[in-house]
Amino acid sequence: MINVVIATHDCLAEKLLSAAERIAGKQDNVYAIQMSLGESLSQMQEKLEIFIKGINDGKGVLILVDMVGGTPCNASVPLCRIFNTEVVTGVNLPMVLSAMFSSKIMENAKELADKVYKDGQRSIVNIKRLF
Repeated sequence: MINVVIATHDCLAEKLLSAAERIAGKQDNVYAIQMSLGESLSQMQEKLEIFIKGINDGKGVLILVDMVGGTPCNASVPLCRIFNTEVVTGVNLPMVLSAMFSSKIMENAKELADKVYKDGQRSIVNIKRLF
């Protein structure tokens, strides 16, 4: 099983995890980490590094962040050099659900990141255009 960390500004990560667990049930391998108001890049990076060090089991860790260039993303990128991690931006509820279900069957974090990325793209639809 591959561990998944949702890292976002404020409480978005916790809310996404809560919503996904209402649909999929409690998950033992998916975690939420928030960046608090006033928290610096180095503080966020240290928080993520300590957390990932504790859950890294060799298969890698997928980090889902809210936006490219945001502090959670910027704090996650250097961890790719330290740990076997993958970072995917633009996290949304379908991506979290994809990560939850697929993390149990994928062989490694890269494979999981590719699947979650594709599922996230497929979940963005202009509904009016479908009709």
